[in-house]
Amino acid sequence: MAVLAPRVFAQNQAADSETAAELVEDGLDALSDHAEESGRRLLARVINDFPGSAEAFRAKRALAALDRGESTPEERAAIKAGLAERAAEYRRAFLLDVGDRVFFAENSAILGGRARSIVERQAHWLTARPDVTIVVIGRADDGGGRSAAEILSLQRAQVVRDRLIEAGIAESRIEVKAAGEADRLAICDGPMCQAQNRNAEVFIKEWHFDGNWSKSAMSGSPAKGSVSPVSVRRADPADSVSQ
Repeated sequence: MAVLAPRVFAQNQAADSETAAELVEDGLDALSDHAEESGRRLLARVINDFPGSAEAFRAKRALAALDRGESTPEERAAIKAGLAERAAEYRRAFLLDVGDRVFFAENSAILGGRARSIVERQAHWLTARPDVTIVVIGRADDGGGRSAAEILSLQRAQVVRDRLIEAGIAESRIEVKAAGEADRLAICDGPMCQAQNRNAEVFIKEWHFDGNWSKSAMSGSPAKGSVSPVSVRRADPADSVSQ
């Protein structure tokens, strides 16, 4: 138990600045590490601080399953791994089915006709899969310095978010992040090359299961037409950019 103490302490210290989704993951991690008290406390905080959210619903179902004795640490760890794998499957399917990003003209945050069409298709795809949440990540490579790039990248992410909301995607499913000049697709000079870095990416962040701890939660296909499971997980670009 002494080995687990530093991790549990770190989870509790970081809780103040974490999002609801991160708190849920930390709570599940604590439960999987046999730190039930810490796990319960983190999940209870999600319920109290984010009432009505999808994460609060997950936290309630997790606590209810724990109270009923329906889960073991091994099962919870396996389900967490399954959730991560399922999210990776969705990302690949989303990329192949509709595309995960749109591009902008230099120094612009206006969606052109092609970009609007792509966002409409993205919204249709996401509407059919209400169990996923997304991060819209804006990027800029337009000159003007770091501060200007961060502002422009945020505007690009926001315009895509707003278009998705107009198309029927719940705002609670969408997080927005500004990458500025960081996380570039292409490291190069020249207008044609730099244009690749003027984009907004819709990145599938999580797949939310229904709270049933049964291993059947990890079975099945993401959706009709999706690709088969992938074994290589893509790094989460949202982890490397600031909000």
